[in-house]
Amino acid sequence: MMRKLLSASLLAVLAGFVQADELTPARNGDFAHYTFALAWMPGFCQAGGEGCLPDQNQSELIGLHGLWASEPQSLADKGVAVSQWWGQGCSLFPHVTMVPALSEDLRQRLKETMPQLASDLQTHEYVKHAQCFGFDANEFFTTALQLREAALDSDFGRYLQAQAGRVRNGAELKDAFAKGYNGAARGALQLRCAKDAKGRNVLTELWFTLKKDKLESFPESDSFMDTPAGEREDTCGKPFLLPRW
Repeated sequence: MMRKLLSASLLAVLAGFVQADELTPARNGDFAHYTFALAWMPGFCQAGGEGCLPDQNQSELIGLHGLWASEPQSLADKGVAVSQWWGQGCSLFPHVTMVPALSEDLRQRLKETMPQLASDLQTHEYVKHAQCFGFDANEFFTTALQLREAALDSDFGRYLQAQAGRVRNGAELKDAFAKGYNGAARGALQLRCAKDAKGRNVLTELWFTLKKDKLESFPESDSFMDTPAGEREDTCGKPFLLPRW
């Protein structure tokens, strides 16, 4: 699938695309790992939830959903459950809900590569998952886009795109994941499925559990780690379709 050419200014923003930047939290940095979430865009937009806007870009199969830090230890020490952290995120800390100030080129690239929802996914992702760590919005989303590009340009990313229109199962995708990333822990990958309007079980998302200090090496095998037992949310127990647009 041909991707749109990036403008010169955006190429400067996303320089070194294959290698993601590290993110250094200015506060609340006592967390252990990230969940990096990619959307299988046709499934994400067609199954469950609010659906995507009519002007959704349909030239991409694999889009960016988010990059989520795990629960900070300071909250765990206060008895905050992991499920509460994933449900409420940064609202558990003093926080603001302002729209992140992004460069126009970066905002346009996010529009092209993220699901476009009525509730504004870009703002939601920053407010819930980034601002309480003090991440600069441009740096945060640039790093997330770098991770996405590295995933797409990997053997596993190419394998996924070749499966469009086919029915697969979780074991097949996890085998391809481990092979494509040189023996990466199979437990690092979670697959999310839902029913579309035709009642088909379709792939909607892929979640990768990444070591906090290994974003720069993604997608090398040492950047992945097994998803902690209390955070596993794999919902693709039955065979599923990877739908096309």
